Order: sequence, then C-alpha cells, then structure tokens
Amino acid sequence: GDDGLDAAAMARLRDRITKIQESGLATSAQAYFDIATEKPPQRLLRDFFADSAPRVQQAMQDAVVALLGALPTLQFDSSVTTTGDRLAALMLQLQVTGYMLRNAEYATALRDLLEIRSREPADFRAAFERLDADGSGYIEMPEVEALLASVYGGEAPPPYEARALMKLMDADGDGLIAWDEFSAALGALEGEGGSAFGAALPALDAAAGTASPPNVSGTVVVTLDGGREVEVDAAAYMEQLRGEAEALRSELGQLQAGEAEGSGAISTSLSAYVAALPEAQLAVLTRGMSAEVKEAMSMVVKYIFKVPDEDGGERDLERDDQVTIEQDKMRTLCMYQLVLGYTLREAEAKGEADERLGR
Repeated sequence: GDDGLDAAAMARLRDRITKIQESGLATSAQAYFDIATEKPPQRLLRDFFADSAPRVQQAMQDAVVALLGALPTLQFDSSVTTTGDRLAALMLQLQVTGYMLRNAEYATALRDLLEIRSREPADFRAAFERLDADGSGYIEMPEVEALLASVYGGEAPPPYEARALMKLMDADGDGLIAWDEFSAALGALEGEGGSAFGAALPALDAAAGTASPPNVSGTVVVTLDGGREVEVDAAAYMEQLRGEAEALRSELGQLQAGEAEGSGAISTSLSAYVAALPEAQLAVLTRGMSAEVKEAMSMVVKYIFKVPDEDGGERDLERDDQVTIEQDKMRTLCMYQLVLGYTLREAEAKGEADERLGR
C-alpha cells in the first residue's frame, strides 16, 4: 500500500539509515558537513558561479584580492609555504567570510525592498516606521512576512526567508526587532565607517598566533615590456608584489567606502556595504552563526587537508606540518572556502540540516 513516501524520500531515508549504521546517530553538524561536501569542489564552484548574483561573485573576488593581493599569475612555478595551523585558520576564516557575505546579501536585499537610498539614519528611521505597521515600536514576524509577500505577488514567502531576516536583525532573540537592532543590521550611518574590505576578514594573525606571512621559495620568470624574460628570486619579487597588493587593497577600500559613503549614498556593491560598516555593525553579520555550523566548518577543513602517513595511508594535517601550495591552487582553494561558507549559511537559513535529519 501507499506508505506516504515517494521514491526520493525513501532513498533519503535509506541513505540516512545506512549512515547511522556506519557511524552512529547523525547530528546537525554532520548534516551540515554532508551538505558542504556532497558536491566535488569544482562542481560546487561551477554551480555557484552559474546561479549566484553577480554582486556576490564580485564580493568574493574582492575578498580574495583583499586577502592575497592582486598577484599576477607567474610564468614559472610559484608556491606558498606555510604551516598546518596557519592554513587551517585561513580556511576557517574564509568560510566565516562566505557566511558573512550571505548575510550581507540578505541585508542589502532588505534595504532594496524598503527603498532605502542613503545611509542617513533618518532614511532608515522612515523605513523602520513603514515596516512597523502596527506602530508598536518593534518589527515583528508578521510584518516581515507581509513585506516579503509583496515580492511574491501577495503569496506567502518561503518560511526560511522571513526567519533568516528576523535572525539577522533580532540581536537578543526576543522575537522583536528594535530600532537599534534594525539600524545596526542594515548599516545606517553612525559615525565613522569601516576601512578596506580586507578588514571584514577575521584576523589571520590572531587566529594562527603569528604575524609572519607565509614563506615563498624558488625563482620566477617575469616578462618585461617587449617580451624579454628575466629570472628573479621569488622571495624578493613577492615582497615587491606584497607592497603593490597593499596599495591595491588600500585603493579598493577607498573606492568601496567612497561608493557607500559619498553623499551618504547607498551602493549596490556587497563589498562596499561591508567596507563601510563600523566594527560593531560588522559583527552583526556573523553573530547568529550556530554552534553546529561552526563545528561543520572545522570538520570540512579537517576533511580537506590530509597528508601521507608513514604507513602509506593518510592522516590529519597537524599544526607544525609544512604545507606548500601552488599560487593558482591557493586562489581556487580560497574561493572554494568562501563558497562553502556561503552555502552553509544558506543551508542554515533553509533548515536543511533539520530536514535531512527528519526533524
């Protein structure tokens, strides 16, 4: 007889039973891990860049530039050598940044819906009062749902969208969005803005416990004007490029901040939105991350980085292991981590982990 489950649901149930038999009862963190790793890296990146908004893609490219600098592709082998703990810290930081960018996308989408055109508090206050339909002084879930319904032609929006916006703005979790929570989450102009987009990345030095940049070894071939090639010491050349990258990061931050702050105007750029946020407001974008998502991020990093052991098998990367990664692969790896963080935030908002666990 009909047991109420279609073939796809039955397949998911069987898969879950198999995993429980193999590794014990599943947890939310393991479900998030499965979501993050179910697609091979290249397919995940390909699908993301095919489906995501251009401004999200640009923001991720800006993040990689801000972190690594706009270093050119070199014509000879060029690699970055670092330690296991530094590399793991960097990967975690990039996942957090990807998570943060998804929340930034939620915030800027809400500003668009509310037709907020400047960063002046008065404009945000007017939008807050329009959204607060009952005049209670707080924004509540039905009012957020009513706003989103306007996007869906009067139909009820997907429940996760309203929940995601509430969670982003409701700092104390009381189910009510006060004015100060609303203005902080959406980036109202309050004093001095932030600096370059790179400031949005959690500090690598603090997480890794060191201020030393990764070492670069070997030689590189540089093509000069006219096509002449010269071979130079990689360390010296990369030091010069780091100086140029610092200048580029500074210029990037000034341009982005100028977009967002010029005449108090609102920019459509996610990078500009993040760059203009004061530090306290920036924290809003990662404040609601669940412990299960944090655990899944660590699990992903541990899963990705394996090294050969003495018996010919594999072991986990340890903090003092020396790791060498080619420059182009490092860029791809950084982008992959950003997309993973973005994907995990999307899954968290949609409740995908609980759905997979049948909750």
